[in-house]
Amino acid sequence: MTNSKDLNQQIDQLRTLIRDIEYAMLTTVDDDGSLHSRPMSIFSDIDADGTLWFFTSADSHKVFEIERRQQVNISLSSPDKQRYISMLGIAELVRDRNELQEKWQPKLQTWFPQGLDEPNLALLKVNISKADYWDSPSSSRSQIINLLEVAHR
Repeated sequence: MTNSKDLNQQIDQLRTLIRDIEYAMLTTVDDDGSLHSRPMSIFSDIDADGTLWFFTSADSHKVFEIERRQQVNISLSSPDKQRYISMLGIAELVRDRNELQEKWQPKLQTWFPQGLDEPNLALLKVNISKADYWDSPSSSRSQIINLLEVAHR
């Protein structure tokens, strides 16, 4: 049975941790097993179900990697607040026009000059399953948020 109150609290805690962080490092696994990280702009909050979204080009190498191995890591940091977050999740490509329109923001024009008419415009949907974080002002050791564990209670 899902304990939705616990899950909502965990997701709210993640939202608080990543608030005001504009960029993340998305790590994927390449064909040879090597890790490949690249910066990604965070343009939205984590959804109520623990999903984080990124705009991307459907023909990018990260999409190629995700099609083969869906497990990804998203690392975020706010050094001035001594806050560091590492999230594990499963990624998939979404090309749904309604989702693109709903999530589009003008600041994305920097990377996608043609806006919603950009060829190969797509979303990466990352379902967060676990987050490790260190928030120095509140704790001297790392903490864990395990969304899968909470959801299966």
